[in-house]
Amino acid sequence: MLGTLAALLLTQNINPNQISTESRFELTAPLALPPVYIHHILAKYGIAQSTAHRQDLQARILWVDATANLGRVNSAQKIATLCKEIRDTGFNTIVFDIKPINGYTMYPSKLSEQITFWRDAKMPEGFDPLFHMVDQAHKQNLSLFVSMNAFSEGHSYGKRDFGKADNQFFKPGWGYDHPELQTVRYIPTPVWNNISISATLDSNPNNLPLAIYTDLKKVPDNAYYVSLESTGNVRSSSSTKPETLNGLALLVATGEAINELQKFGPGSKLTFESKPTFVPAGQEQNQIPLMMNPHSEVIQKRTFDFIDEVATNYNIDGLLYDDRLRFGGLDTDFSDSTRQLFEKAINQKVEKWPDDVFTYGYTPSLTPRLQPGRLYDAWLTFRSQTLTNWVSSARKHLKAKQPNALFGIYAGSWYGDYQKYGNNYGSPDLNAGFPFITPAYKKSGFANQLDLLITGCYYPNGTVFEAIQSGAAPGRTVEAGGILTNRVVRDQSWAIAGIMVADFYNNPEKIQSALQAAAATTQGVMVFDLSHNFEDFKATFTQAFKRPARAPYQVPGLLNQVRAQRADFDKRGFKEPPFPFFEGAPGTGF
Repeated sequence: MLGTLAALLLTQNINPNQISTESRFELTAPLALPPVYIHHILAKYGIAQSTAHRQDLQARILWVDATANLGRVNSAQKIATLCKEIRDTGFNTIVFDIKPINGYTMYPSKLSEQITFWRDAKMPEGFDPLFHMVDQAHKQNLSLFVSMNAFSEGHSYGKRDFGKADNQFFKPGWGYDHPELQTVRYIPTPVWNNISISATLDSNPNNLPLAIYTDLKKVPDNAYYVSLESTGNVRSSSSTKPETLNGLALLVATGEAINELQKFGPGSKLTFESKPTFVPAGQEQNQIPLMMNPHSEVIQKRTFDFIDEVATNYNIDGLLYDDRLRFGGLDTDFSDSTRQLFEKAINQKVEKWPDDVFTYGYTPSLTPRLQPGRLYDAWLTFRSQTLTNWVSSARKHLKAKQPNALFGIYAGSWYGDYQKYGNNYGSPDLNAGFPFITPAYKKSGFANQLDLLITGCYYPNGTVFEAIQSGAAPGRTVEAGGILTNRVVRDQSWAIAGIMVADFYNNPEKIQSALQAAAATTQGVMVFDLSHNFEDFKATFTQAFKRPARAPYQVPGLLNQVRAQRADFDKRGFKEPPFPFFEGAPGTGF
């Protein structure tokens, strides 16, 4: 019986009338540029999307980075000229970065020093570019959003060059003076049988008992040598250096490690584990921004104080947080204080720290392999909930000072990457197949706390169709990033796809399809950045934005209508289409 059923299934035929000849790709031109092929079904999904397109609403945002554009905003006349140019080009919104990653401010602040130089540009001491930016933007009928970095308080270049005669990067940052508030990194070091292994392949700078080599020319003499397969199986062992490696890894032992290794002959298997070290980020900094501990009440209060200061003194239209609204990575924050908060959150002691969260194993070529512990998913949710609580509080601080100001964030477009950073910008009702979205993690989504989400869809290919033609990954396109962003927020926030101008330096014409893809799949486009050879692309922007448009967030109350309609649809049990899976590139938009 089962065999007959299987045969029937294998011989099923599809009626020719059941095969659709309609293409998923449709020529689309939301901007006054040549049309491009877009997945018309996925691109049109959602109440926010249909509402904005039906009413001809389209965000056109130009990002003005703080330090990179300091020379463009260091006088009142320059700002007036700039705002007029931005308006004439067709943009309807400016995002002005006022607290970059070094933690200092562009405006005169009582909480931090004002940046007075960056590279060759100077800022007159006491000059307030934010005051003039607000004034001139509003005179040009532009919305003015300010951007701040939440949990970064230092710049590695500033630290590196501080005190040098040719320093171009101002000062290191407030965070370097407060190592106790920096995020604590969990740095694993490889071990075998509790014997330390050099963490650097093909070298042993600290003369540790064990080291691994894949380059025979670098292997030292007068040691004990164990040849390993990629599985860790011992192929051979000897006191004589081998003449060839033949693709094997060579474990080289000296001193006390020799006696232990001699117990393991051919056919044995060696397993490489790790031991943890915990260091402040400033001591072992692995990225340009100096990341602080988002769990710290001191750090959180500092972020809220900046909101209060800006919202009290400037008539802004909105506040956006840049991508440092996150943890430094999956390897942060492992401070003692965070461990205590985690134990309180799960109402139990963590007996094996950090192994109950996760640990690392190593391949014979020293490639680390993360090994989740029993509390791994609880840890992801705990970190995400901390940032969600912070977003809720930050929004309240802004609204207390300026009830009509909008609150939003910028983040990378590859949502699947963000489990590592604690930033769950999705809807708390998101129904998608990402394996890290447990019921608890899903509830930590904060899209319903946002008025605006901008994601960096920073890819050189605009459309999926374009990527297929060139043999590139379809998920690594502006279109795929925009579709994913729009679905992830699930009509709880306006969604805007961002493009990076520098992606198109080598092929300027391709920016046209990127602009079209952003506007077709979300409720507008954000262009990053003014400093990226803006003049070379100005004609394209002017043509693209030839037809004037308001941004959807410039219509009071419209987002509330969208949310209410989504709630009504959910209450009535309308079934959503399957969630599309496009895999983006890790780190995109950072």
